[in-house]
Amino acid sequence: MNEEKKPDDLSDEDKRRHPRFPLRAYADLQYSTKKWEAHVLDLSESGARLAILGEHLLQKGDPLRVHIQLEDINLLTSPKKQLSLHGRLIHVREHLLGFEFQPDTPVDKTLLYELLTQIENGH
Repeated sequence: MNEEKKPDDLSDEDKRRHPRFPLRAYADLQYSTKKWEAHVLDLSESGARLAILGEHLLQKGDPLRVHIQLEDINLLTSPKKQLSLHGRLIHVREHLLGFEFQPDTPVDKTLLYELLTQIENGH
């Protein structure tokens, strides 16, 4: 049964520009002057799924800064142990957040690609 999907049947998964890879890491979320701890659940070149720890009033569209801690991930070449990203929330379901982002600096962009390559290759 190979039914073809019509464009308006596309799910969230199908709309993504980049594949997501599972990643378990700690992160700090920052919105204005507020801060939360979160767990990263998965990551792509332009987005992440996060589980926020604690109460929040964040809403879709809110601008966020996210710092992913990489101390526990053995990156081969980078001495940098924190990936800094900025973007906005694209969905909020209780404590699960969808975050669309861009790396803060060229160094963060390189770190992101290196991290995704390692995850993809199973390291």
